[in-house]
Formats: sequence, C-alpha cells, structure tokens
Amino acid sequence: MSNQSPASSVAGHKPAPAQRYNTKETAQIEVYGRNGKVFCKLGNLSESGAFLEIVNSNYVPRSGDLIRITVLLRQLNKTHVVDAEIVWARGLGLGICFLKRTQLMEKLSGRMNAA
Repeated sequence: MSNQSPASSVAGHKPAPAQRYNTKETAQIEVYGRNGKVFCKLGNLSESGAFLEIVNSNYVPRSGDLIRITVLLRQLNKTHVVDAEIVWARGLGLGICFLKRTQLMEKLSGRMNAA
C-alpha cells in the first residue's frame, strides 16, 4: 500500500497557482490590428499573467485581443515590453496571459489564415 495521497500523484497533481505580486506600475497597451494606445495600471502580477485596469482610452479591448504591453519602470528608469492575450474583460478590468514571441506569431498567423 502506498503512502502517497491522490493529490500528490503525478496523474492527479495540480501545479500550485503562480505567486502573485501587487504592483501599481503604469502601462500602455496596443492591440494588434488597431491604432492607438490604452493607458492602464498594472497590478496582481505573476509569472504567467497580470491584471490591468484601464485608466484612459477611447477603446476598450475585448477578451481574445492580442496586445503588446509597455511597462514604464520609473524607479529603474527602464521600460519592459511583453506580448499577451486578454483572457477576460469586465468593465475597465482586464485579465491577461503573457505570450512568448512564438505563441504570438502562431496566434496572429492563425487569425490571418482564418480571414
């Protein structure tokens, strides 16, 4: 008989949720295929994604939009640019999942092939 619990078995193991960090950095997002910038506050940051709150925009992005995010790191006098997909949108809040460059290219080419 095994001392291993079902939760710790390889087949039934669920990875722990990504650790989240509260932040209030300023960010700009650009939606691929649209002109203009959306100004946001970046918060609830993890290795896999983040929460964005829209501060100023003429356009509200939707779930499924592919975006490029520029985070202004004033304390370090640097900017950081990442690609992401909006996985949910509620009011002025957006939940995003970061994408690697190859993932972004696959999604963009899939959309162009479907058009």
